Amino acid sequence: MTASTGARPGGGRVTRALFLFEARRLAGHPLVWGTTVLVLATQTYLSRDQQPHLGIDPVNASGLSACLAGVVLVVASLAASRDGRHGMPESLAALPGRAGHRTRAILLATPLVAGLAAAVAVGGYLAIRTLGGPAAGRLDVWEPLTAVATAMFAATLGVAVGRWARWLIAGPMVVAVLGYLIFMNAQNGPAAWLLPVMQVHKTDWPDRPSGIHLLYVLALVAGCAALALLRHRARHAPALALVAAVGVAVPSGAAATSTPPVSVPRAGWVDLDDVDPRVRERYFGPGAHRCSARQGITYCAYPGYESWIPLWEQAVLPAANVLPPALRARVPRVEQLTSTWSYGADWDTYKIRPRMTWGHPDQRFILAQEVALWATGLRGGGDPSHRCDASGQARTIVTLWITGQVSPPELPREYRLDDGYGTRLLADWSAAEVGYAERLLTTPGARERVHANWATLTNPATTIDQALPLLGLERTHDARRGANPCR
Repeated sequence: MTASTGARPGGGRVTRALFLFEARRLAGHPLVWGTTVLVLATQTYLSRDQQPHLGIDPVNASGLSACLAGVVLVVASLAASRDGRHGMPESLAALPGRAGHRTRAILLATPLVAGLAAAVAVGGYLAIRTLGGPAAGRLDVWEPLTAVATAMFAATLGVAVGRWARWLIAGPMVVAVLGYLIFMNAQNGPAAWLLPVMQVHKTDWPDRPSGIHLLYVLALVAGCAALALLRHRARHAPALALVAAVGVAVPSGAAATSTPPVSVPRAGWVDLDDVDPRVRERYFGPGAHRCSARQGITYCAYPGYESWIPLWEQAVLPAANVLPPALRARVPRVEQLTSTWSYGADWDTYKIRPRMTWGHPDQRFILAQEVALWATGLRGGGDPSHRCDASGQARTIVTLWITGQVSPPELPREYRLDDGYGTRLLADWSAAEVGYAERLLTTPGARERVHANWATLTNPATTIDQALPLLGLERTHDARRGANPCR
């Protein structure tokens, strides 16, 4: 490949013609659009059991779109190095367009097509998610734009790699290194924001420095483009562009990396004062919740999550409606709670607590179970190291029967509470209680029998054998009391 970019008549027309050629070639590239479809389909599948969340969905989409950026980098590097392989320099020497023209054409075409592909992948995913059900959370508009900018950065970086390192393996090697760094980015601390993609985020964390990070990525786009042009001749325009890009990237990158990390709970006793101050008022301040009454039950959600109240109601109401009328009128408030900062909540008052995500069947079970536990008094042990055994107790059947209005009774296990969080009741029971609860769910007149004998059935001292005649059930299981019965 000749290093000369001597001016020739019609250079602008040559660049335009080459740009149109490269743009058409990339616009029909099966690898680029195949990866776009794959990213869109994969991200949609991974979030299939979750309600749309405007705060976390764009972050997830931009993280997975890094796969598309990797493909774009390889394609761009191969396109830029094409004219330096297999005798092409000699063949192209007689043509009016020089290497500089071809580089400019590729630099114009690849970011355009890459940004369009990323916009299709991320925009399509967000559109599918939004149309899939009521969305909640706060939208960070900079996140989807960062996904587009990341694809453009990969395109210009690929061109720079293709011009400065002509080996076919150069592009894939850069992708492998960047892919590893992005995959391990959660362990990089504040320096994680120096990479184009920071995919680790939870729904209730403080706001990300996404706006300044987008500016940083755009500066990288310009810097890589200038670096690619400088491969041919040290001209003033690309040199000044590189200096300007560095002048923007350094302070913006420093500003992003200076963002304090999430203040995770320390060891020992923690309370409201230990909650990250950036979110303390948001989740525990006087105006933290928006409340509304629906069919005698009060539901309180964080601002932006009110659209999920009808979904919570679908889990709470069936369980509440089978309670005796006096209890039904006193069902506790349904109040949303953050998972990361839950230790800052007031736990002295019993509340039914949906979390920051919604959609998994376990989350419906948990709300129904919380109604049942409040009604029957079966709370479990107070210390995870001292679990109690609710086997053989009549109220265990009643608890499972109430929960069964929403989700089938089952043996104790850990349930998915939120994004990365789980929970398990500090009480155990056996298959006998599950079996009796399943039969009670299909027994005619079960609600009337439970209401008529409520005080007896929810007494911790009442055994299953004593409760069977009251419930109209025959003895089919050996239900013995546990060695450490729940009180």
